[in-house]
Formats: sequence, C-alpha cells, structure tokens
Amino acid sequence: MTMPAFRSTLTSLASLTLVAGFTGTVDAAVSNVDPAQQTGPNDLVLRTEFLSKHIDHGIIRNDDATARLSASGRWGFIDTPGARQGLGAHLNAFFAIGEDQRQNPPTSPFECTELDFKVDYLYEALDNSDIPLFQIIPHYEFITYPNVNEQQNYLKFRQSWLGIDAWYMLPWEGIEVGGGTDWNLNSDAHMFRAAAGAREFYQDAPFDLAMWQLINFGNRAYKTYFAGDNRKSGFTTLDVGGKVTLPLPWNEFWTYVQAQAIYWVDSQDRKVLHAAGIDVGEFIIGIGVEWRPE
Repeated sequence: MTMPAFRSTLTSLASLTLVAGFTGTVDAAVSNVDPAQQTGPNDLVLRTEFLSKHIDHGIIRNDDATARLSASGRWGFIDTPGARQGLGAHLNAFFAIGEDQRQNPPTSPFECTELDFKVDYLYEALDNSDIPLFQIIPHYEFITYPNVNEQQNYLKFRQSWLGIDAWYMLPWEGIEVGGGTDWNLNSDAHMFRAAAGAREFYQDAPFDLAMWQLINFGNRAYKTYFAGDNRKSGFTTLDVGGKVTLPLPWNEFWTYVQAQAIYWVDSQDRKVLHAAGIDVGEFIIGIGVEWRPE
C-alpha cells in the first residue's frame, strides 16, 4: 500500500489502510488482530509514543503514563503487476513513566512492562490501477513481560503466536473489513485468539483520520489467563478507536493523536474481573511522532 495519504491523490486514497499506533498493535496486543497499516513493497517506520496507560489483551499492565518505542520495516522482494509481496519485522517496547502500585509487582518509572517481536509475510493483490484489493498476512509473534518473573505472570515466556490476518477493501472508498486468528505454539498454554471488524479512513490534506472497530474472541485457555474465567470460549473485548495524523514541518516526520476504548463484552468475564478488582472498560489516549524515511 501507499505511503501516508498526505502525499496521495484522492484516487490513491483507496490504497491506504489504517495506521493504528497501539497497541498493538507492529503494535502490542490491545486487540487480537493488528489494525495497523502494512505497506509494501518496502517500508520503514520508527515511532516514539506516549500513552495514558498500557493495556495488553484487555488487561492493564501499567495504569499510568507509558512510553512506547517501536520500529517496523519491510523488505519487498516481489513487486509485479497485480501483486506486492515482502517480509516484515516489527519490534515494540513499553516503558512505565508513572508507577502503578496495584500491579504485581508494582511498576516503577522506566521499567520495561512489555516487549514483543513480530515477523510477517505480506501478500497484497492489486487491481489494474495498482489499487489494493486485499491483503493476506501470515505472521509469528513473541510477547514477554520483562518486569515480572514467571511466578508473577505465568505467560512471561509462554506467548509464541502463529497466525494469519486478512483485509478486504469494500466497493465503498475508504472502508475495509477483515480479521485474524492465532494459535499459541507453547505446549503449556493452549491458547487461541481471533478478531474481526472494520476500519475506515478519511483524508482532507493535511488532515488524515483513521478509525477501527474490532470484536475479539478467545478460547477457554485464553480466557483463563487473561480474564480468569475458564467457563467457556467466547467473545472477550470490543475495541473502538480513532487516530488523527498530521505532517510536521520537518521532512519525513509526522505526529498523531489517538483515542481508544476497550470493553469486556461477556457478563461472566466482567463478574470475574470485577471480583479481582480489575476494570472491565478502559479508555486510552496517546500522542506520538513517526519518522518515515523516503
């Protein structure tokens, strides 16, 4: 897909996908599918971001200001009429800025609360005008929490996700639907996660707006580790958000502001989380700067 929409014509707007700077998602796992833009055939993004709190799979890791440093790159070795393909690598590191005494153990400033690494393969189908029609993205992701030990978080070294995401552009300009599934390869934690939803975008240079709506799903093992509820598989969280991106005065630099709401949709999950003193709904605000060398 193309670079950010500020430098695109209205026609090429349809080639843009959502750029979501979270969590996830390229971003940490706020949702079970990454709604962030995957560009090809070549791409490099370095990002510094400040968040109001750190959320992972719907659970708070630091209920105070958090910094995220990330790097995302793609090497496109196939760029032919009708298709683009390439390998991607993505790294995210979250650091507590403010402390959170409710965590076990309590988080302190400058502690790394999450580290995740992801590799993927992008296949992007194009029409005769080189406008993307759909994307298929198989991937592998490893997630760990450096500030805790295995007794404090059983999943510290037990998240090795293998899965696939897919996005399809609808006939209406600027709207895509898609989803993804992942299996955890660790034999001690047989987790399955999935998500489905939509993403939309609107551009009126230099203003660029992206939005997304995702519903997440997990099996019994997934809910056991993240919600404390092993009753049954089912829906977990609803994730709704938006992001506004603007160019900075310096070439190749961009800034953005984002907001995201998360809510646990299953009533039993909410009861279990309430009993554990965990909030069932969260609102995150973030601001960041990106460098996208041309």
